[in-house]
Amino acid sequence: MATIKITFDKRASNTTKDNKFMLVLRIGHNRKTRDIPFNLHLKENQYDFSTGKIKGIMNAVRHTKRTRKTYSDVDLWLYEHEGEIKNWEMNRLKSEIEQRFFKKSPSRTILNHGAKYLYRLRMEGRFSTASSYEDALKSLIKYRRHLKGMEDTKIKTLYEVKEDKMILLDEFKNLDMEIKAIDYGFAKDFKAYLSNRYASRNTPAIYLRSLQAIMNDAGKTFEDLKDHKPLSNIKKKSHANAPAPIDLNDIHKIRTLELVPHTPIWDNRNYLLFMFNNMGMNFFDVAILKRFQFADSRIKYFRKKTIYEGDYFNVLQNEESLEIINHYLNGQEDNDYLFPIIPNGTTRERLHKVNKGKVKIFNKYAARIAALAGIEKKITTYTLRDTWTNVGLDMGIDIRKISSGLGHSSVQVTEKHYGKSVSEKILDEINAKITKVQGL
Repeated sequence: MATIKITFDKRASNTTKDNKFMLVLRIGHNRKTRDIPFNLHLKENQYDFSTGKIKGIMNAVRHTKRTRKTYSDVDLWLYEHEGEIKNWEMNRLKSEIEQRFFKKSPSRTILNHGAKYLYRLRMEGRFSTASSYEDALKSLIKYRRHLKGMEDTKIKTLYEVKEDKMILLDEFKNLDMEIKAIDYGFAKDFKAYLSNRYASRNTPAIYLRSLQAIMNDAGKTFEDLKDHKPLSNIKKKSHANAPAPIDLNDIHKIRTLELVPHTPIWDNRNYLLFMFNNMGMNFFDVAILKRFQFADSRIKYFRKKTIYEGDYFNVLQNEESLEIINHYLNGQEDNDYLFPIIPNGTTRERLHKVNKGKVKIFNKYAARIAALAGIEKKITTYTLRDTWTNVGLDMGIDIRKISSGLGHSSVQVTEKHYGKSVSEKILDEINAKITKVQGL
């Protein structure tokens, strides 16, 4: 159980020249102690430890009543919340007492709470999400630099990972800010800065949503931040990127393209076709497929992007995909990667960083493949997903089935992303029926 007592802090740093000591409330919890000052310096004979009475100073009676009441209130609060408090860290207990009984505003900064939030994501193995949220915090620091007229230099990382926590690097401490200082006006100006800085219309919304997630978590953690939601009224609407599919004729050109076997461009052509054959499978999902996930001519996997929503796929492989897979079967262990994209033994922490590099390589070879095949459209990791969807819609396949194959949470998500394509096909069909000339 946490304990408290009123005592003197006799350290030299808190002792005055006339030998007066700081009167403090000393907290004991989990074999640690912390002091909270009463903002009183007294000589040893000016405080009676047996009665709690202060004497020999101006307003001694008032100070006595204040210190006694504070001690009594804290003691009762500790007793009433003993079960909850026993699981707290000392720093949290000290902060709560300071806030509740000493009217001291706590320091709740965005980078410090961000460190706790990011560390929690890393512990859950969500390294990609943690990296994305840190990018949002970096953008905030760049804006703070902008406001101070500082040079806009690249930020590699904000934190150093040590044992069981993330520690903010010293160079960014003076750019940190209290969460309560992020008000509606600041948020609007920050959004304007992001919109001006980044070419993508989606980047500001992504960063603002990430910061809001961190601030919402702070609101759930700290009572004084519960109602502080300055970003809730800032528009953070995402703009769906227009699908840029190729067609089945282009896929045929890619299939029949003569490439030297077992070369990087040949490998990436295989990955491209495999992705298309598996309902526009995400490149990362292809890269992290393990040998044990291929059995009985089927690929079984959870979609990485929506794994927390339980999106599981069990896909029968066509002849082309089986041939591609057989090129890479070389006696791997069950837990080895099926395709030679990501090195075996890559740690979970580095996985998303390695994948980013592999995506760039894939996109580079995809551009070369398109050029060799005489395809004018740009091909990226997203193209195969859009192509699979577009071909399915052209065939008149029910959009609900298309949505299921894409792993979307609802048909509405599919319609939002591919709505223009769907609308055009429906309108073309209606217009053809209405304007059809009889007898032709």
